[in-house]
Amino acid sequence: MNRRFVFDVSGIIAAILCVVIVGFLGRGLKGGYIFYMFSFLISGSLIYFAVKDFSFKKEKIQDTFLSELVLLSEEDTVVKTWNILGKNSLVIGKKNSEEDIDIDLSDTYFSGTVSDVHAILNYVDGSWYIEDMQSKNGTQIKGFLEDKLYNIKDGQSKLTRKDYIFIGLNKLQIR
Repeated sequence: MNRRFVFDVSGIIAAILCVVIVGFLGRGLKGGYIFYMFSFLISGSLIYFAVKDFSFKKEKIQDTFLSELVLLSEEDTVVKTWNILGKNSLVIGKKNSEEDIDIDLSDTYFSGTVSDVHAILNYVDGSWYIEDMQSKNGTQIKGFLEDKLYNIKDGQSKLTRKDYIFIGLNKLQIR
């Protein structure tokens, strides 16, 4: 079980116990109002942080939830779509008899700029990464709101929602 989850649940239980104890015993103690205020302050803060953590995790999951890869035309209209939901690794390239290709670009206008095994998309720890496989025309990525292309040479580069991927001269977008 996640330690953070156990901490949040035990904090909520402690807050509820604090309210119950104050309700039964607080009236008989001198300075009961201070005890009330202290108990409500602790219980309120524990509940606030538990709810805040939950909503933050929910936003993070939704932000990284990428389900498709699309091939775009020069006018940025969708030409072809591939479902990547539930996949761990996808090979991008041109279909041939030797390799299994998941994202086949052999029928695209710029297929001459695509190597047989051009790049690999990997899903690791909730994020997608792309790695160039020593292709002849390279792999580049560009952030959705950025103007600069980044060449991928060694290692993997992390992708985020709406990033553009250039496989040779083919423009893809992860959504």
